[in-house]
Amino acid sequence: MELTRLKVAALGLVVTVAVAIAVALMGAQRSPDLVLKIEPSEDQPGVTVYVGGAVRSPGLYTLDYGAHVADALDAAGGPVDAEISAVPMADKLKDGQEIFVPASSSASSAPEGSPSAASGSAPGSTGRVNVNTAGASELQSLPGIGPALSQRIIDYRTRNGPFSTLDDLAGVRGISSRMVEELRELATTGTSS
Repeated sequence: MELTRLKVAALGLVVTVAVAIAVALMGAQRSPDLVLKIEPSEDQPGVTVYVGGAVRSPGLYTLDYGAHVADALDAAGGPVDAEISAVPMADKLKDGQEIFVPASSSASSAPEGSPSAASGSAPGSTGRVNVNTAGASELQSLPGIGPALSQRIIDYRTRNGPFSTLDDLAGVRGISSRMVEELRELATTGTSS
């Protein structure tokens, strides 16, 4: 009897060791978890902008992503007899943006249809963007308004006449009443009401 118990104990020990070895081998063969790490590209595309008006070298410039209006003016050789206070120097550039630097002698030197000091950002004005006179690039300085939406605003006012109130902006496809509320402190129609 004693021999049988010894055989059973030995067999149990062998089975336990075999199971432990099998489990260890299976764990070792398991492939490690795959971790995918995505890092920002060093080769981010730049932004191309047009700088015009009272600058040394008006034209198209490609600047690094994240550049500001001040960087674009530097690339254009800097301002010449310009009304710098009318230019949003700290704004980040957007691809396709147009920057017009008005001359300090008079706002009338701005080409027709260009955003200028007369469009609501001149000293002494409200400091708000006038949605009835602003060009595409000035409209794009407003939050949530990109190139397509700024063009729709211009098309809408061309077809329907000037906006009477900011609430009329909700008639432009892509502008919600919530967006109009967000623009109240930043935009104007230029009317006293």
